[in-house]
Amino acid sequence: MKSQTEPVKLIIKNGWVICPVCGKGKILKINPDTSVHHLPRPCKRCGQETIVNIEAPEPASKETSA
Repeated sequence: MKSQTEPVKLIIKNGWVICPVCGKGKILKINPDTSVHHLPRPCKRCGQETIVNIEAPEPASKETSA
């Protein structure tokens, strides 16, 4: 199994991270608040391992200025 080391932009379709190598395999199900760092995920279709890094968006501040 090969490991991909150079950073690539992940494709997300319907809440799934799609394999950047074959473009067909679903490698990880995510929610809007998902945050992961250095998570190795193999693709079941092509066998390529991808290191996944996902930053959760900053929560919107509910404070108002007076």
